[in-house]
This record gives sequence, C-alpha cells and structure tokens, in this order.
Amino acid sequence: MRLPLFFLTPALLVSFAVGQASTLTKERVLSTVTWLAADERAGRATGSPEILAAGEWIAARFAAAGLTQLQEGSWRHEFPLAGSMLDSTAVTVKLVRKHRDEVREFVLVPNVDVRQWAAADVLAGEDEACTVALFDDPVLQRLLTADSARRPILCEVGDDHAYWLAAKGTRRVLGGRRQAARPLFLLRKGILPPAPVDGSEVAWTTTWSVAAPEKVDVPQFNIVGLLPGTTKKDEYVIVSSHYDHLGVGREVGGDRIYNGADDNASGTTGVILLAEAFAKEPCARSLLFVCFTGEERGLLGSREFCARPPLPLDKVVANLNLEMLGRPEPGNEGKAWITGADLSDFAAIATESLQRGGVQVIEFQMAAQLFAQSDNWSLAQKGVVAHSLSAGSLHRDYHQPSDEVSRLDVDHMTVILRGLFEFTKDLGNREQAPQWNEKGEARLQKTRR
Repeated sequence: MRLPLFFLTPALLVSFAVGQASTLTKERVLSTVTWLAADERAGRATGSPEILAAGEWIAARFAAAGLTQLQEGSWRHEFPLAGSMLDSTAVTVKLVRKHRDEVREFVLVPNVDVRQWAAADVLAGEDEACTVALFDDPVLQRLLTADSARRPILCEVGDDHAYWLAAKGTRRVLGGRRQAARPLFLLRKGILPPAPVDGSEVAWTTTWSVAAPEKVDVPQFNIVGLLPGTTKKDEYVIVSSHYDHLGVGREVGGDRIYNGADDNASGTTGVILLAEAFAKEPCARSLLFVCFTGEERGLLGSREFCARPPLPLDKVVANLNLEMLGRPEPGNEGKAWITGADLSDFAAIATESLQRGGVQVIEFQMAAQLFAQSDNWSLAQKGVVAHSLSAGSLHRDYHQPSDEVSRLDVDHMTVILRGLFEFTKDLGNREQAPQWNEKGEARLQKTRR
C-alpha cells in the first residue's frame, strides 16, 4: 500500500532526516508524542482505523529518515488475527417506545439510521426488551464492558462519531461473537425523541435481525524499518516499542479516550527519533526499528514477529524495548531502569552507556516481575538477549483516559533519549554482544519445557 504523506509538509520531510544534535530535542519529542497520543488517534486500539493511520505515519517517518524496508515494497510485518465480517446494510430494526399511554413505532433504515457494531450469537429477535441510551451514558458504558448482553443494546451517537463512521457498510472486526448475546447497534443521534424532562420511565422493545457474521482474518501490522550496518550487516540490534493502546472505553471523569501518552506513545516516540538520529550515523551492526501492535492484547505483535520472523532471530544480538519513558517519580528525573537486570550483562552495558548521555540506571521494585510483561519477552523466549527499559513508574494514570501528553515530563524524556542514543550506539558497535548469565539461561529454560 502506498503511504499517504498528507500530514508531512516539505519542511518536515527535510527536517526528519537529520543527525542526533537536531533530532533529539525537546521540541521534536513533544511534537512526535503529541501526534501519537492526540484525541484524533482515539487511543490506537489494535485493529482500529486509528492504529492503521498511526502505523502509516510511523512508516512515513521511517521513509523520510532514509531507513530501508526489510521486505521490499512494504514497511509492514503483517499477520492475521481472527475476526468477523459485519454488514450494516443487512440490519433490520424496528423500535417501539412506550411512555405512559403513548406508544410510538420507529422503523430504522439500515446503514442510514442504524449500524451494527458488534457480532453476537443470536441473529434475530421479536418484541424483545432492549436498552436505548446515549453513548456517553455511564450505565451504558458499564454494559459495554461486558462480554455478553441478554438484550439488544442501541447506542445513540452523532453521525461524526468515529464508531458510526467505522461501522458503515461491511467491515472486518477483531474477535468473535459476544457469547450468549444480542448485538450491539449504533443509532444515529436525533432519530428518536429525547428522554422525558420529568425523568419518567420509557420502555423500549425491538424486533430486529442481522446477517450471520462471516469468520475472516483481520490483517494487523507491525511497522519495521532497517538501517544497514557498516561492517557487521548480518548482525542486528532491534530497538522496539508497542504503538497500540486501549482505544475508546469506559468513561472516567468525562473522558473516554485512552490516549496512552506514556503507555506507549512515549516509547514509540523514542523509536522514531532514535531511527532518525541514527540514519546519519549508522553503526557497525544493522539496526532494526520495530513498532509492535497488539501488546495490550497479550504481546500479539511481537509473538507473531517471532513466530514468522522477517529475519533470522539467531542473528539478533540484542533487543532494546522501550516502555513508558515519560513519567518519572519525584526525584527520579533523568533516571531509568531495566527489567530482568540480573539475567544478563545488558544492564551493566546500559549503565555505562547511559551515563555518558546523562542518564542514571536505578533499581525499580517491580523490574523483575515486569520482565515478562512487555514485547521483549517474546524475543527473550527465542533466545535473544532482550530487555525493556523504562523511565517512570506505574502511575495512577496507567491504563486510564488521564494518560495524556500534558502529564508527561518532556524534559525528562529528552534526556532519556539522549542516553538511549549512546546505549544503542554501544550495542551496535561493541565487539562483544550481550550475553545471558546462568540465572538468565535457567529462567529461559523453564519457559521451553
């Protein structure tokens, strides 16, 4: 697929391909993380139109920096996930509204007044009680988090709402049917009369049907850019992050977009800016910059990367995975920590390298536990010396709509990225590759049983 560059001005296209001095600046860190975590990205949920657009944007940044495609003709490492094909043009819905002695009937036009949002086991119903509510209604939001629904749910949304636009016509959606459930419909706001001002009860029933959802594969995409090495081109260092987050969900404090500014637009910003910095200063080893999707769904993108590797994994000498770089605890500005630090010499190498860039490596209480909780774990299970580096904490905004750019410490992020430049340079140039120690080998051996 040709990548749209409408979001890149000529000036930006030139400025992307620059060296470290003009790349790893506070201004560029802020502009990059702001784009990734903007409300327009709708939380970058795996399988969403927004994460597809984010992937194309990352690929365009790689292209503008001068990276090359690992697989000719594409910046993508593609893999399928199971899903369903839904057809909003095949929906039939009749609503009956009972308010005191008044009964009104509404026959909805498929794909114009009503669209199908989620698949279900049950394909039709007659005179069933149903739930009709505005999308922002807090009770409705709680219902939407359930995996099943005993009655049809109709969410009223504006015709400019991202969900309404995405549900037009036929489309592929991740996952299967909602178990023992009726469908979830989207209803164009303004079709139905408003709720009674006196708060009196309204009863809704519906007669409805949907087409049987067709099982399909839904393509997903990791984004991959290569910077060939100078003297050890057949050895690779992978610098990675995940660029997905939780999307749009339960409303908290009037906000339902889970922007994921720290988790993990901050790490993805690091991958992009390091790629741009190294494009003018290649290393002896090849550097592979990878942005994984599906981490929040169980490391899906990195697992598929390892299951269908686009390069021999035994040629990968190390994986530096970036996770949550933007929210240091008070007093820990300019400091970072590494998961599974006692399993290899990776952390020892990092300590010396990062210090040259002004970053101190510290211990973190949950660092050992979190070793197997991010995308580095997928590569580690294949024998690659792979660790995640973080520069913050599991703060109160973790996995909340309040994980916004305004709460990031961009000065701190900038310092961390300058240190990461030094560390990545060492991984790419040092003669001896990182090695697992006995404890690390024993840990990995347990996973192979």
